[in-house]
Amino acid sequence: MSLTLPIELFEQAKRTMVSQNENVLLSWVTELEEGSAKHIFDQASGAFKGERFFWQNKERTLRLSGLGAMDRLKVERGQDRFLALHTRKEQVLRQTVTNSEEMACGAVYFGGFSFDDEHDTSPEWEKFGEGFFYLPLFLVTEKDDRCYLSVNIWLSADDVYSKVEAVMAQWDKIAAAEVTADPEVACILEERLAEDTWLRAATDVVTLLQEAPDMQKVVLARRMRLGFDGFLSSSRMIAHMEEQQGNSYCFVLENGTSTFFGATPERLLLADEAKLESACVAGSIARGDTENADAILGSTLLNDAKNLAEHHFVVEMIKATMERFCEDVQVSANPVLLKNRDIQHLYMTVSGRRSEARMLDVLRALHPTPALGGWPQREAMTVIRLKEEMDRGFYGAPIGWIDPLDRGEFAVAIRSALAIDTNALLYAGCGIVADSVPAEELAETAIKFQPMLRVLGGKVHERT
Repeated sequence: MSLTLPIELFEQAKRTMVSQNENVLLSWVTELEEGSAKHIFDQASGAFKGERFFWQNKERTLRLSGLGAMDRLKVERGQDRFLALHTRKEQVLRQTVTNSEEMACGAVYFGGFSFDDEHDTSPEWEKFGEGFFYLPLFLVTEKDDRCYLSVNIWLSADDVYSKVEAVMAQWDKIAAAEVTADPEVACILEERLAEDTWLRAATDVVTLLQEAPDMQKVVLARRMRLGFDGFLSSSRMIAHMEEQQGNSYCFVLENGTSTFFGATPERLLLADEAKLESACVAGSIARGDTENADAILGSTLLNDAKNLAEHHFVVEMIKATMERFCEDVQVSANPVLLKNRDIQHLYMTVSGRRSEARMLDVLRALHPTPALGGWPQREAMTVIRLKEEMDRGFYGAPIGWIDPLDRGEFAVAIRSALAIDTNALLYAGCGIVADSVPAEELAETAIKFQPMLRVLGGKVHERT
């Protein structure tokens, strides 16, 4: 059934344009009688491939699909990336005429930040900059067993209602499109990059930590490369992540022929009108081949001094940060196990009552947590810049969405990969402490590669 954007809202937008003497973003939100964010994403592969995003929270109670870019923000070197997004969002809000303030609907920005804005950007990450976000033309929001469509259109003084009609006709074509399955591709190359270099760096960091008692932890990351006999499909990636990676956020961010995607278990910040919440995810161990073996591994993790210490750094840092911005901060009682298909972690939550805090200010203060950078934060980042030869890009950094009323959610982009044409770079890291054994830490990163290897069809060590 065709949808019609109300002419009354269009006329309101035109009147606002005259009174403000500037262009206006018309943001119309309507409930769809039926629909699926993932299905719409697939239907738009022809019209908007390379300009789409997908997001699913770990509880699977919220899914977002964005198609097309009404506004695009690429943060350049030297800019304050968190302030740049906040400023753009607020500017657009002042220019917006809308019929709804529904959370996660309307003029929502989706994207991510680089891990380290002081690191030189490598060629594969250049088009993403220090931050990359866009406001979609069409946004499908699936939540609370309901589905909403947001249509975002910039209007200028010369525009007439026929522009709106043309946009809605474009939506009708997408909604009516048949979904054709993208071809399967085979993984024909699997290359673990610079393992010897990484082992030497880990050994150096262990020595440094033993000689500098004020430093507790440094996270070192590495990557591997996969090659395929065809172009990777975002739709297939999403389907595989949904099927294989339960208890995880699922995200896809397309940018031309590059796509950043992942299935991460780690919330960095959830913000609504009244509350802020973060998660403390650190310490890890593999899953067992049997229920009994899995329970033994989980018990080992819950009682392992090294992993408990790593997790404690994260809890203390996040708690202290939240206390700067929130009232009545609450920390869950004890670590519990967060189990994913290939790996399990120690997990706790920290939440507080929101006051006047701006979401992106809190996000800036939280990133990077000790789980991805180390502790103390500043010193750990200095060591990472010295010892880690690669550019992490968006790996380990915040990715997510923010709506016009400063509500949103960001996860930490681990268990992630960057696909470019027929290749993919996978990223994984682990925390180095004074008593770390580099070879064991290397084996831990191999476990952390497995979720994306499984999604992409690379070689994995299957559990029975």
